[in-house]
Amino acid sequence: MAKLKRLELTGFKSFGRRTIIEFSDGVTSIIGPNGGGKSCIVDAICFVLGRSSAKSLRAERFADLIFNGGKKEKPAKEAEVTIYLDNAGRELPINSREVRITRSIDISGNSVYRINGKRSSRAEILELLAEAKVYPDGHNIISQGDVTKIIEMSPIERRQIIDE
Repeated sequence: MAKLKRLELTGFKSFGRRTIIEFSDGVTSIIGPNGGGKSCIVDAICFVLGRSSAKSLRAERFADLIFNGGKKEKPAKEAEVTIYLDNAGRELPINSREVRITRSIDISGNSVYRINGKRSSRAEILELLAEAKVYPDGHNIISQGDVTKIIEMSPIERRQIIDE
């Protein structure tokens, strides 16, 4: 299974400055106060994996994902998220121990995708991730509010999700 190793965010939502989050083996928990950016981290993961709906990332349009400044910081001109995946088991069809997927977006809302620094299309990203059974809209990412939906489902509906 390809594992999430690291996430880098620059100019994405509340992360104006470059932020690096390391994920170790086992369970990683992200905790903090309300408004601290926890949900923005999940949004960043969905964004870099190719999610195509701005609303599902809690934004009206993609340009709204760009850091809009603060008391001491200027607005960013673009947002960029990079995810590092451990590919030691070669679940992803790339001859590299680590696969780096990057998505950036400019103020006009145009996205650029890269795989290990090489410009790629969204379709190529989705195809690559599908090899490891990772989908930007799949059940492998539980976003804010999804836990309540799962709890309120019937046992049959929950079983259908697990089967998927």
